[in-house]
Amino acid sequence: MNTSELKSKARELGADLIGIAPRYRWVDWPAQSNPLSIMPACQSVIVVGRKILRGAFRGIEEGTNFSSTYHHYGYSWNEFTFLSRLIYNLAAAIETEGSEAVPMSGGTPKGENTTSGNGGIASNVRLDSKVLAHAAGLGSIGKGGFFLTKQYGHRQRFGLILTDLELKGDEILNLDLCKDCNACIKACPLQAYSLNQEQTWHLNSKICASCTNGQCGGVELSGEPLDRLASACGRACMVALEDKIEEKFHSKFRKRAVWQRDSMGKATLIPMTEEDK
Repeated sequence: MNTSELKSKARELGADLIGIAPRYRWVDWPAQSNPLSIMPACQSVIVVGRKILRGAFRGIEEGTNFSSTYHHYGYSWNEFTFLSRLIYNLAAAIETEGSEAVPMSGGTPKGENTTSGNGGIASNVRLDSKVLAHAAGLGSIGKGGFFLTKQYGHRQRFGLILTDLELKGDEILNLDLCKDCNACIKACPLQAYSLNQEQTWHLNSKICASCTNGQCGGVELSGEPLDRLASACGRACMVALEDKIEEKFHSKFRKRAVWQRDSMGKATLIPMTEEDK
C-alpha cells in the first residue's frame, strides 16, 4: 500500500483529514514522547482526523443542551466510536497487506511509571497528537493552544496509527490563523490566560478545569484531555475563524448574546456588537 492508496482508503472509511509524519521528523524526540518507544520498527505516523460538526456546538452556544449535542456527537461518540472505528479499520487494511499497524487514540494515558525492558524507558510513554498532527502537515497549534487546520479551524479530533510502512510525508503547514486575533483569550471568563516571559500566552490548566462555560473534563485517552473546544474560548475562536477557513456556511454561527459564568458560577449575558451580527 502506497501513500495515495492509504489516503484513498482512509477517506473511503470516513476520514476528513489525513497526514503522514515520516520517521526523520520525530526520530530524535525524547523517548517518553517518541513513537519508536512504542513501535521500534515505526517508519511513519499516520494522523487521521474527523471533523466536529458545527451544529454539535449549538446546544452549548445557546446554553440549553450540553450532553446530546456536543458531549455526545462532538466529543465522546465522535472520538471513541466514530473515529476509533475508522482508526481500527484503516489499521486492519494496512495489516491485511503485510505491514504492522499500531492503532492509537488521540491521547495516551499514563502507564505504570515503572521501567520494564525497552532500554530502560519508563512505561508512561505519551504521544502528543497535536505535535504529531503538525509534523504530519495538517495544521498548527494556535495562540490559545487549539490545533487549527485550514479546513475546519479547531473543529476536529485526531487519532494515530504507527506503522512500519514507509510512506511519503506531507509538507509541513505553518498556519497563521491567529494573526491580529485574541478572540479566545478575550473570551475567557476566568482570565486563565497570561503572558509568559517569552511573550506567548500560557493557559493555567487548574483555573481552566474549573470552567463551567462549556468545558468538559475529558479523559487522558482523548486528544483533548481538558476539552474546551466548546467552551467560551473555543466558541469565540470558531466565530473568529468563520471567514478564514475553507468550510463555509450560509449563515453565521453566533445568533444572540453570549452567556458566560464567572468563577462563582454567576451567569451574565454579553450583547452582540454590530461587528458580530
